[in-house]
Amino acid sequence: MVSNASLRYPGEWVDLIIAGILAFVIFWALSAITGGVCCLWGLVGIIVVLLMAGVRNNHMKVVRRSLDEDNEPELYETCRKIARKLGIMMPAVFIDDSPKVNAYTSGVFVPIVVLHRGLVDIMDDRELEFVIGHEMGHIKLYHFTIRTLLDSSTYRIPLIAYLPLLVLKILFLNGRMSRSMEHSADRAGLIACGDIQKAVSCMINLRSGERQVEKEMIRKAVNGEVDLEEDNFLSKFLSTHPDLDRRVKELVRYSKEEGVGWKRA
Repeated sequence: MVSNASLRYPGEWVDLIIAGILAFVIFWALSAITGGVCCLWGLVGIIVVLLMAGVRNNHMKVVRRSLDEDNEPELYETCRKIARKLGIMMPAVFIDDSPKVNAYTSGVFVPIVVLHRGLVDIMDDRELEFVIGHEMGHIKLYHFTIRTLLDSSTYRIPLIAYLPLLVLKILFLNGRMSRSMEHSADRAGLIACGDIQKAVSCMINLRSGERQVEKEMIRKAVNGEVDLEEDNFLSKFLSTHPDLDRRVKELVRYSKEEGVGWKRA
């Protein structure tokens, strides 16, 4: 069974501690200024977010098709195999018929994985294993709870109800913490698919939305011979995900050093 320590990106705990300290200091200062009103306001916001997150997940279960052994047996077996490989219980998996090339994990206490039909259609088997492993990596490392709470804080809730939570959202999601979580989940995806080349081609596919990536592009990406993303400091700083170039290089480094899925392109 894969250990959490081997999956977790080294900077993730540091980012969590820094974000937590900053959030505490800011909330303490605001509470001191407002006579505790900010704390009460924040508590109400958290309760509202918890309720909305539950409603959102229930809604997703109704409007999306549940994956099981009968409707898509091969994909279901792939999910079950990856869950066993990562050492977690098989989560509920849903298929969204949207043509978007996307997948995500949601839930506060009980996580679910949602795969968009557009993603399932353009990925080959190994690339799909990377995506599923990535999402289940978020479950194994308990990322889903904090991400769902903070993502849901802007989901159909008036600004005034979650304003104090924007501090946490900015510190955790629009910052280093979220990007560190993505690096950790990428490691789980690589373990799931067992092939660095397929992992890299999947990440490029996710960005481009194209069915296939040229082998020469994959070779250059694995060998660090090409820049995969334009240098835009502001967008990188505010992004919830690492830029593609950094993401590929970090996963290639991990693959080489740990001997996980390493194949020279």
